[in-house]
Amino acid sequence: MTSNRPIVRAAVVLGVPVVVGLVVLAALGASAAPQSSSQTIWSGVFSAAQAKRGEAIAGKRCATCHNADLAGGQDGPALVGADALQAWSGTTVGDLFDRVKTTMPADAPQSLSPQETADLVAFILSQNKCPAGDKELPSEMDALKQIQISPERKH
Repeated sequence: MTSNRPIVRAAVVLGVPVVVGLVVLAALGASAAPQSSSQTIWSGVFSAAQAKRGEAIAGKRCATCHNADLAGGQDGPALVGADALQAWSGTTVGDLFDRVKTTMPADAPQSLSPQETADLVAFILSQNKCPAGDKELPSEMDALKQIQISPERKH
């Protein structure tokens, strides 16, 4: 009978960290889930002033390929409209930010500062009829990854 006690003791000792770990993971998951699903491009994630700054940058750095209104040109695809939003559906603003930051402008990739990139993304969102809000779109990837891109506003 005493030969089972070490097994019971080991199960109790090993089980406590596992249970505590599961409780911690569940708590972290519960607190993270609402953040990632609640913010979309339709939540007012940029300011009107920021989009205006992005418009000025787009006129200088993007219009050659994408046209000033970002509707697309001979050398660059449209960044506005249902097709553009559908193409990015299921991704995050962080993904869009990263694409702009690392590949644009085509003649000088990675030449935009994080702030310029955030301003341009704000302009892209505004051109897609997304509403402006009170706060500026951040340039930190962790925050941008929390904002989902969806092709239509969900009520």
